[in-house]
Amino acid sequence: MESCGIPHTEIGYLGMDGKAVGFSHIPRSPGRLTVRGISPPFDVERPSFLRPEPLSALRFIADANVIRLGRLMLILGFDTALCRRGSDGDIARQAQTRGRIMLTRDTALLKRKMITFARRVRADLPYDQVSEVVHFFGLEQRTAFFSRCTACNVLLEPRAKDEILHLLEPKTRLYFHRFFQCPECGRIFWRGSHVENMREKFSALGISING
Repeated sequence: MESCGIPHTEIGYLGMDGKAVGFSHIPRSPGRLTVRGISPPFDVERPSFLRPEPLSALRFIADANVIRLGRLMLILGFDTALCRRGSDGDIARQAQTRGRIMLTRDTALLKRKMITFARRVRADLPYDQVSEVVHFFGLEQRTAFFSRCTACNVLLEPRAKDEILHLLEPKTRLYFHRFFQCPECGRIFWRGSHVENMREKFSALGISING
């Protein structure tokens, strides 16, 4: 199937003469091969015939051609590694060794054997892409909005205003009172108008905003 341009990560069912077979099956005689795509919602934490070893947790990795999608996934609270550089081999190894779902538009990358779980993103625009990914994996109710650092991919920690007052600009001190900080890079976050605009965009896409 990959010689026809379809990466194995897109296949949800393989059957030979009506009997389910795995990716390693080699036909010994002529027969009818049935191939079906993955039907959403795709639950990566549940074993299946073609993927008997599910992921232990929901984690993603986004390559350079879907970095903006990756940032939106972080804003929604999903553990997402952003891979801005590196060879296809390096990226594929990261996906395998760290148990991450590969997000990309690179079909050739998804033909690498070590990648098990992935989505070849079809949509062109970032918000359309995040809608596609969330609905494909059935994550509409699993968001944790604004809970991760978009630079470090670690959970933010709440901070009392007086603890970080010296780090705030005058207008931020005046108008905002609830703050979060990344324990790794120290960056301060607060829910300004830009955050509320994103919340509205996500809601319009049918994505529940928890948090």
